Amino acid sequence: MNVRWHNGPMRLLAPLRSGATYRGWVWLILGGALMMPFMLVGAIVYNWFHPEAGFEGALHPAVFAAVIPLTAAVSLLLPDREVERTAARRLLGAEFASPADDGTWNSRWRTGCWFTLHAVVGGALSGVTLGLVPFCAYLLIQGARAVLDMAPTGAYVGWLPDWGLLTGPGLLLALVYLVAAAAAGMRALAPGLLGQGAADRLAASRAETARLAARNRIARELHDSVGHALSVVVVQSEAASRLIEADPVFAARAMAAVGETARGALAELDAVIGALREDRDDARGPQKDLADLASLAAESGVEVDLRVTGDLASVGRLTSREAYRIVQEALTNVLRHADEPRASVLVDAGEEVAVAVASPAARRPRPRPGGRGLIGIAERAAVLGGTAEADWTAPTAAAPGTWTVRVALPKGTA
Repeated sequence: MNVRWHNGPMRLLAPLRSGATYRGWVWLILGGALMMPFMLVGAIVYNWFHPEAGFEGALHPAVFAAVIPLTAAVSLLLPDREVERTAARRLLGAEFASPADDGTWNSRWRTGCWFTLHAVVGGALSGVTLGLVPFCAYLLIQGARAVLDMAPTGAYVGWLPDWGLLTGPGLLLALVYLVAAAAAGMRALAPGLLGQGAADRLAASRAETARLAARNRIARELHDSVGHALSVVVVQSEAASRLIEADPVFAARAMAAVGETARGALAELDAVIGALREDRDDARGPQKDLADLASLAAESGVEVDLRVTGDLASVGRLTSREAYRIVQEALTNVLRHADEPRASVLVDAGEEVAVAVASPAARRPRPRPGGRGLIGIAERAAVLGGTAEADWTAPTAAAPGTWTVRVALPKGTA
């Protein structure tokens, strides 16, 4: 209970102690300065019709209301809207992102509304500040004179100055809270009027989606190409180290394959790094496709039974590249997880491109922590509007168990 009783008054007094209140007050006074030229124009027009008014036109509420449409019209022609945004961020503490294009009509009318509100609210509270602060000082003086039994001075007399030691600070406190409330309200409006509109947010969302898609593609490229190459290097180098004395010819072929695979991996890595650096596409080397399946099978480290049917020339370039990557990833999975490094690969370029990669599996493969091979295959197929599935066939007396990955892709445009 004591904590709640203590926190309640502290929250109530927070606007008095917060620097945000007084920075917001400065912002409102700047709004009053923005309103002054419009009030002068209104006063000139008012005095044109009422020559005897004197300075009354500059203070008349009707003049203030009449110049608001003029302020709104001029706000659409603001040459630099970033000034208002900077003032809102620095003095009001508003947080928002600037629009991508400040010249659009949507951005103009929203910033115009903000400028008009700044001038109107700032002009009104600046006028209240200008009149009320001296009046509060007057009330304090009159209240002190009343306490000392001195005769009141000035044209304004009554209970308000008689109790000036209370009414003066009370009115000043009311003004501070009014300023704090106005600043808080404008701070809440700032993101909607000065920040990004719906079109900007949609464009930013699309750009972020494209960026994430590019990053995912690069991750798949790294996983498929470099991961495959490293798997081949590991298997071939281990085989060479075991057979270097017993079969030096095979060991030499294995190390030659390691070198060739490593050079290919470097080229792939250079292409991916070029994409990360946003290099031009034409600066990257040619990407492999279904026409390169024979070399992939020879260098994969897996004993591959490759069969290709149909017209590969009729397959679209994108589909051909992605199908090659899918076969590469499937062979990498065989090299890492199959009972034996042996696989049959069937690629049929008929009405659609059908890929099937089968490998020995005496038991149903279990999902491995961190494994992304099958996920990458499914993602590649889905991007092209295709399908991917994997199934296990249990061993029988007539045939061993097999794990088969099947992918169907639209042919695309050649």
